[in-house]
Amino acid sequence: MGVWKLAVEICLPIPFVLLVLLTLPLGRKFHRGVLNLVDKTLGLNFVGTFKLLHVMLAITGAALLASIKATSDISTRKDKNGEDLSPNIAAGQLAKRWRAERNFWISFICFTLWCLLVRFYAILLDKARMEDEYRLLKAQVTGGPPPSAPTRPTPVAAAPASNASVSSASAGTKKAA
Repeated sequence: MGVWKLAVEICLPIPFVLLVLLTLPLGRKFHRGVLNLVDKTLGLNFVGTFKLLHVMLAITGAALLASIKATSDISTRKDKNGEDLSPNIAAGQLAKRWRAERNFWISFICFTLWCLLVRFYAILLDKARMEDEYRLLKAQVTGGPPPSAPTRPTPVAAAPASNASVSSASAGTKKAA
């Protein structure tokens, strides 16, 4: 399998499909399920502590840098003969330039999709956490039964500070009441 075949068949579809699922305007349970799916996908372990996210960002970043260099080399390369080229040689050089530009755009889109996926995931995870805090605080203020257990996943890079903010917010509300 060639590098560009890998990029087109693996590196592009995974973040594209996950981004589409994250942005669909469907219910809360669907979004929580998608967050779990994205968390499991991004958290797949490869070698040691390297996760799928790290590997894909490294692969697509390296492909982007290589394609930038290749495109730059081809666009700055001048032929010795100049205008004395046969049509076949000129077409071959033009094909190399177009191929390099195509590879640049493929690698750019791949890298951008992975970066967008990570950012959208973080934003929606924060949104889910805030919704859980809101439901908990609303139940405490109204005196109703506490909401069911949160269905949000723990993030790939779990930050223990987020749980502390939930308990400190809950403690502050109890003292105020």
